[in-house]
Amino acid sequence: MSIAIPCANRVSRVLVSSALTVGFLSLNAQALDLDWQGGFRAETNTIFGYSNADASATGGYSIPLKADTPANFQNLFLNLKPRVLVNDNVSIQSELWFNAPDTGLFGSNVPSNATYHSTNTGNALLSARTFFSEIATDFGTFRVGRIPLQYGLGLVWNSDSGRRTRLPSNGDAMTLTTKLGAFKFSPFFVKYQQQISGGANPALNSGLTDYALMLTYANEDEQLDVGLLFLRRLAGQNAGVVDPFAVGAPTSTAGFAYNLWDFYAKKKSGIFTFAAEVPIANGLVASQTYSTVAGAVKAGADLGSGWNLKLNAGSANGQVNSNGPTKFSAFYFHPDYRPGLLMFNYNYLNIANGGGSFFNNPITNARFFSLAGEYATGKFSHELLGLFAIADQSADGVNNYFNSWTGQYETAIAGKTQEKALGFEIDYSLGYDWDEYTRFGIDTGLYFPGAFYQLSNSATANTTRAVFGTQFSMIVKF
Repeated sequence: MSIAIPCANRVSRVLVSSALTVGFLSLNAQALDLDWQGGFRAETNTIFGYSNADASATGGYSIPLKADTPANFQNLFLNLKPRVLVNDNVSIQSELWFNAPDTGLFGSNVPSNATYHSTNTGNALLSARTFFSEIATDFGTFRVGRIPLQYGLGLVWNSDSGRRTRLPSNGDAMTLTTKLGAFKFSPFFVKYQQQISGGANPALNSGLTDYALMLTYANEDEQLDVGLLFLRRLAGQNAGVVDPFAVGAPTSTAGFAYNLWDFYAKKKSGIFTFAAEVPIANGLVASQTYSTVAGAVKAGADLGSGWNLKLNAGSANGQVNSNGPTKFSAFYFHPDYRPGLLMFNYNYLNIANGGGSFFNNPITNARFFSLAGEYATGKFSHELLGLFAIADQSADGVNNYFNSWTGQYETAIAGKTQEKALGFEIDYSLGYDWDEYTRFGIDTGLYFPGAFYQLSNSATANTTRAVFGTQFSMIVKF
């Protein structure tokens, strides 16, 4: 049956037709269940005293004095998580981002410099961090699409939704999770980014890929979780990965192919909780041997009456000094593993230069330890934290040293050595729950950088001084 619609012009006909189409889709959508979750976050960050070098200093761990102090910037972020229940066995899940949690600044949207820990969806105001189908089969749960990736404490895969999550892991993947009693078995194929030349030379086609296998065991009666994640991680020569053995500006690129064995365990006994993760990697980076290990532990004690004690410690190997190619030994934690507000959170060089993510400062070449006490009463929560760290490797004044900020070697200055102290900081956090959905927070930190950061790769050393930072936030979850 045809319906005649009197319209003044073609534009009117298009508008009416679109309205009818939307109405038709709405009627059909009523047959599906649609769940919405999400959150809104607005915050302002202020940092005093983070510059440590004069205007002429370059290289080393110099943060130029051209940087304004205090630095002040605001973040505005909204995420929506619609979930469509197609039937009892099939659902479509997604997470939509308005701005980004690490680059969604008031007045701009600076592109992120994330690499293989996540798949960027562009620098638009609206993007989809995840979108995937989940299908329940007789063999297990099958997922395909852009999915979140989480394992253990988050040293390698980290998509936690905590208040300091900025660069959560995701990838275009296929995975099947099969449960056999207390065991879960999940093979993964993950693609992070792909570069295709379109030409006849296959060497120009490269990307970042994980082939993974996850095995976990969860015993609720014993309150014990154990896991093993195996990754075969590959990157082509033209995937944009910086060659760590080049000296000078990070312009050359290289590929890698290595295996990573990631062990995880968590145990709860009475008032105590203990968790640990240890990733071990071996293979090739830029055609050189890659061998490294890292680890982190978290422990907590619920003392009752709102009191909690928290311990966080970890180690990430650094790269050894060398005047020529040698094996690669540096390990970088996922950037969302953030033990404090100032030391391993803000990227001060990006803030000074006004480019890249202000929150991409992963732990590497470091041994750290933090102890925190938390007290919650009524709608208020208080936390006092102390954090201390030293470096694994430092310049010896003879060999070229590896700059963990740039991921490149820099030429050594004869006789100029570097201390290992990264410094310590004290943080205080105050939270207020307005209601069950809305939370206001004030985070403050005082950081005393160690002599490690005095290395400027010039005759004049950097001047370390106290850094003070504050973060005011409002978070709404629904």
